[in-house]
Amino acid sequence: MDGDERIAALHAAVDALALAHPSDGGDAVGLVIALEQQIGRLTAIAAQAVAVVETAHLWDGDGARSVMAWLASVSGLSYPRAKARVELGRAMRDDLPHSREAALLGTVPIERVETLARLATTTDARRAALSGPASACGEPFLLAEAQVLPADSFRRLTQRWAAAADPEADERGYREAAAREFVTLSATTGGVHLAGFLTTEHGASVQTALEAVIGPPAPGDARTSAQRRAQGLADLSRLVLDHGLLGAGSAVRPHLTVVVDVETLRRAIDGRPHAEDPPGEAGLGPAARHPSPGALPDLSVGPAPPDSERFAVGEVLGTGPVPASVLARLACDSEMTRVVFGARSQVIDVGRAERTFTGARRRAVIARDQHCQFPGCSVPPALGEVHHVDHWARGGGTDVNAGILLCWHHHDHVHRAGIEIDRSAGRWRFSAPPDLSTARAA
Repeated sequence: MDGDERIAALHAAVDALALAHPSDGGDAVGLVIALEQQIGRLTAIAAQAVAVVETAHLWDGDGARSVMAWLASVSGLSYPRAKARVELGRAMRDDLPHSREAALLGTVPIERVETLARLATTTDARRAALSGPASACGEPFLLAEAQVLPADSFRRLTQRWAAAADPEADERGYREAAAREFVTLSATTGGVHLAGFLTTEHGASVQTALEAVIGPPAPGDARTSAQRRAQGLADLSRLVLDHGLLGAGSAVRPHLTVVVDVETLRRAIDGRPHAEDPPGEAGLGPAARHPSPGALPDLSVGPAPPDSERFAVGEVLGTGPVPASVLARLACDSEMTRVVFGARSQVIDVGRAERTFTGARRRAVIARDQHCQFPGCSVPPALGEVHHVDHWARGGGTDVNAGILLCWHHHDHVHRAGIEIDRSAGRWRFSAPPDLSTARAA
């Protein structure tokens, strides 16, 4: 039977399978098992044939740049899949003769042979170790394990085998990976784009920390895993800064400098839009007023820009304006410093920095609430803030009865959703605006 006849026979066999539907569940089970075995054998046959195409340079007549590009073009495979197929063919041809025979016969899953090709043939020392007998843990030893171990277990065994066969290769790989580590934070439209690469060690450390901080989702938390990891990364940064883990002076909340005038802050806390301000006091453009010494409570403000650049917004220095809900949340549990400017932006007065909730009051709130008090949430105090039920900027106090412990996620949610909180009969009650939801009891 020549090549054309073999190809025709292959098409006929596949057509027969495609057109014949299993008559019952038993037929389907047997068909799945047989097909998976034959798919593995066909993959091995294809990889072996690709190795012949490469050796004979039969791929370069079509103008392809490489045998991988040629295979991707004629087969419809993605380039990474085509590259893996070519590398499998090379490994079976040059370094894995026993595995090649087993794959062609279907006595070992093709995935195990792909694992050997990817992990066990990467250096001269490992290829030399493969040529040893089973007693020396060569290819026959690995092939015997491939026939009995599950896929993940065999992958871990091969990784350990490769590390023992050429430990210096792993050292080189780690040094190269460490040299490629990077993290970038790039300001972009509406936020900051995060990109990076970490070594396996550092990646595992970050992943473990994120999983510990994220914890299980609270009931009703509809965020995706990716969204919860983003929140977890921000929570990790807050943990380091809030608890002074970098030394004295680091535990300053919320670790941002915000420039804002008192009326804008009060507007944000009250949830009032500019349109509700009295005429001429909306604060847009030159109409924005510099606060006078008697108009400010203990409030965090920074250097005032010129009148012509004043727009009644809160602005994080070095970053840009923040929404009113974010401004209100930042003001809830922060260290406040009053800075008063004159008409020409000269500093007139600088007050003493004071926390909106002192250490003693914070400890009392934590002792009473013990965890985030949002319905269904049990996040511990280390991952949260004290929210002002009756904010100081509205005339409320900062005693423990005016503070409730909320995790960072739900604190942000309460401000964004405009949820009101009150305490009745020793329990917290959460009431959303009528157009959002009905009242919820903690």
